[in-house]
Parts: sequence; C-alpha cells; structure tokens
Amino acid sequence: MTVSPLEALAAIAVSLSILHIAVRIAGISDDPRDAAFAREWGVDSPRKMFMFLQNQGFGSIPLVFAIFLAARFPQLGLRIQDGLGALILLVGIGGEALADAQLKNFRTDSANRGRFCDAGLWRSRGERYRDSQSRTSVLFPLPPQQGVVT
Repeated sequence: MTVSPLEALAAIAVSLSILHIAVRIAGISDDPRDAAFAREWGVDSPRKMFMFLQNQGFGSIPLVFAIFLAARFPQLGLRIQDGLGALILLVGIGGEALADAQLKNFRTDSANRGRFCDAGLWRSRGERYRDSQSRTSVLFPLPPQQGVVT
C-alpha cells in the first residue's frame, strides 16, 4: 500500500493535533472562565451558556465550507492549499502553545490564585478558539483520496 504525500500530511496533522490536545488537557478540570460565567449568570446560566456556545459555533462555518470545497474539487498531489493548510496548522499550534505558556506563567504566580487569566492571548476567549480552529482546519483543504474514508 502506497501512501500519498497528501495522506502523509493529513496523518501528521492529525497526530500533532491529538498530541497537542492530550498534553494540554492532562490533569486539568473545567475551564475556570466557564465556572465564572455560571456564577455571574446565576440561574440563567444554562440558557446564556447555550447562546454563548452557539455564537462560537458560527466560527465553524468557514471550516465546513472548506470541507465542501475539498470534496467538490479533489486533486492528486500537493497544491498551494496544502502548503496553506500546513501554515495554518503551524500558526494554530503556535498560538495555542503561546497561550498555554502564558497561562502556566499566570498560574505559577501565587497572587493570581483563585483568579482566571485575562492577559495575553487569554484576554479574549475568541483568540483561543481561533487558534484551535486554525489547528483543526488544516485537514479541510485536503481533498479526499482513493481508499481514504471521508
């Protein structure tokens, strides 16, 4: 069985993404910001959290469109989109790694105990989700290949 460069790139992207997430979430609990929102919103928190998450879901629309384009116009071999996908992957992983380092530094300062980080890339949840979506969107410029379940 021969693996195409495109399939190898997809496998590397998936592996790096899984490894990054596994390392990032090892030993942590729920996001303190979500808990802070729940306290702030009180009894209305389930509805407000639902709407909050629905708004974040709108950020996934470009990803779905990229899947559509990759499936609609498949090509063999590496293309400009594949290089762009690799660049997006690196930017996404770099952004998440930077945010994780900033959070680790924030948590090591005892003055921040009981507070949630709102500095650096953590000042906006949106920036973190863009990094996460950038990391996962690398897969979607890739066209389906023969023999690959899509």
